[in-house]
Amino acid sequence: MKKIIVQIIFVLFVSGLAAQSSEIDHLFNSYRGEDDVISLYIPGFLCRMGATIADLDDAERELLYSIKSVRLLVSENEELNRDVNFVKEISSRKHRSDYVSLLEVHDSGDDVLILGREKEGYISDLFIIVGGDDNAVICIKGRMDKNLLDALYKVTGIEECLYAKEM
Repeated sequence: MKKIIVQIIFVLFVSGLAAQSSEIDHLFNSYRGEDDVISLYIPGFLCRMGATIADLDDAERELLYSIKSVRLLVSENEELNRDVNFVKEISSRKHRSDYVSLLEVHDSGDDVLILGREKEGYISDLFIIVGGDDNAVICIKGRMDKNLLDALYKVTGIEECLYAKEM
C-alpha cells in the first residue's frame, strides 16, 4: 500500500512540474522534431571538460566551470522562419516576474531578447532568443557570477556590462 501511495505522489509531483513549464520550455516542446529544426542539450560536465582541455583565459574557463547545462533550439526551416518569430512568441506570453529583460533589440524584422534570472547573488538562468529571418534559443543554466560576466565582456572588447549591474 505504501508503494502505491508513494507512486501516486510521485506522479502528481511530476505532473505539477510539467504544468509549470516556462515560455522557453514551450518553444522547445513546440518546435523540436520539426524539419530543419535542431534541438541540442549540452550537460555541464561537457562544458567543464572543455574548460580543462581548451586554451582559455581564466574568466572564460571559470564561466565554463559555472555552467550546469546549455540547451539550443535553432530553426533552419525557411518556411517556419517566415511564419514564426521566437521573440514575438515569448513576448506574447507574459514573462515570469523573476526574469529580467537584459537586452531587447528590434531591427528590420529581426529581434533579439536576452532574459536573466538572479538567485542568491548569481545569475542562474540566461536566455538568448533570436527571431525574424533566423530563429534560435539558447538557454544557459548555472551559477554565474555577475563580476565574471563583466570580466568576459572586457575579454571580448566590450568595456562595460550594463545589464549585469541591473540584476
